[in-house]
Amino acid sequence: MSGLISRRPFLASALALIGVAAVGGGAYEAGLFRKHFSNDRYDDLLNALDNPDNAASVGAAVLAELPHFNAAETAASLRERIGKKKLGDVLDEDAAANRLIEAKGWVLPETLALLCALAAKAN
Repeated sequence: MSGLISRRPFLASALALIGVAAVGGGAYEAGLFRKHFSNDRYDDLLNALDNPDNAASVGAAVLAELPHFNAAETAASLRERIGKKKLGDVLDEDAAANRLIEAKGWVLPETLALLCALAAKAN
């Protein structure tokens, strides 16, 4: 019997691991482990994006396609479009309505492309 683990310590350990995983997963979903934008004018929009550096890289490609990009007007339009909706729902609406922007071979929902362009301007 020396090689067997008794049931109570095993169950306690398993439940502790499940609890740690749940807390870690919740923190990840809440965005505690991702980088945040620190641009005061657009952080409400840009912090919906997972990775500021990647967003800015994509945004540079989008800006090359939009020579008359106006960050303030775009931000106001995006705030109106997104409102209190989840970003994923807005992107689905863009795709369904065929609101897409092509930039250097990427075809992106318009909202995502414009958010990335704002990220590039904010850097």
